[in-house]
Amino acid sequence: MPVTIEPFAEETAVRGYLRLMHELTIRVDLVARACTGELNLSPPYAREYCYLQFRRICELVALGCLQLHGDLPAARSSAAKKEWNAERIMKLLQRSHQHSFPQSLTRTRTTGGWHLEANSKPNALTFNEFKTLYNKCGEILHRGTIRTIEAEEPIAKPDYDEVIHWSHKVVDLLNEHVVARANGKGLYHISLKTESGGPACSVFSGFSESAVNVATYNLELREAR
Repeated sequence: MPVTIEPFAEETAVRGYLRLMHELTIRVDLVARACTGELNLSPPYAREYCYLQFRRICELVALGCLQLHGDLPAARSSAAKKEWNAERIMKLLQRSHQHSFPQSLTRTRTTGGWHLEANSKPNALTFNEFKTLYNKCGEILHRGTIRTIEAEEPIAKPDYDEVIHWSHKVVDLLNEHVVARANGKGLYHISLKTESGGPACSVFSGFSESAVNVATYNLELREAR
């Protein structure tokens, strides 16, 4: 029997993405708290803890993109649904849609509303840097071999500075960002923190010379009991 493919549900995809982005903001905050000593971890273990969060952050970004690009056949394949490796997920998506990775955004209020400018933050994490960070996490979170342990040197200040460097890049990319849909179908504009306290997404579609359709979704946060 032929396999029935359900139509892409925009709202379901966006709300799933927002849940992942809420988790991401928590993990970004945990990195900041580890760096300032609030988690009471000694420096070597704080560094290791930060890279654990970075790895999860990379996974959240990749899985989120998989949801937002759920209208692509590649995103619906059995291979995509089984894949857990963040780099492989993004490479799978980029084969179908070159601009599937998030882009940083600057939003400026004007007399007529808002001016949105993508790729406006030079320090924002790029796709190539995303791959570098993800692989760096793998190197640090695996203890290594006997040879690498015998050859390793003490952790120095540049190693700790690198954690701050990666943290700033992640924040510059994701604090406010856009994800472009394939084939000019529109784009998603995501803000990680809004007045309601959680992330929100505005979906732009149906572009014309004089108008654009906008649908906005907010993640309602529930207090833990």
